[in-house]
Amino acid sequence: MKVNDVAVQHFVQQSMVARIATLSHNGRPSITPLYFVTMKDHIWLGTADWTLAAREVKDNPYVSVLFQMERNSVDRRILRLTGSAKICTDAKIVRASNLRMALKYILSPGGIRNHLVHFRLLPLNRLYHMQSAEKGAACIIDFMPEQCAFLDDC
Repeated sequence: MKVNDVAVQHFVQQSMVARIATLSHNGRPSITPLYFVTMKDHIWLGTADWTLAAREVKDNPYVSVLFQMERNSVDRRILRLTGSAKICTDAKIVRASNLRMALKYILSPGGIRNHLVHFRLLPLNRLYHMQSAEKGAACIIDFMPEQCAFLDDC
């Protein structure tokens, strides 16, 4: 199966969280869940430059990204995309990514409903973003998939 296959693209579009698997400079693996959007043949994962995922991508750009169909409890497959990633701190690209993520996660019907249900957490969310901004700059992990495979539920 190829990365640009319709089934792969549909699976990615229906997923809500990407889990990026990276390796430290000692070869220790880690998996970080991140929000994401697609842009042409790229997948943009939102994070900050001080996070473990961003630091490890800088050290080793070869990563895997895992997707699940969170909205479909019947489909228990996992899609694994493998390829190269780079950190992008360009303000124009980060703004474009943030806008697309807002449309996907906040301004969608499910996103609006979720924010209304969890309205009391808004001050905590603002505090997190303020503290995050003090630690470093927002960035995206620009992932370019090269290989893919569906993993069946074990």
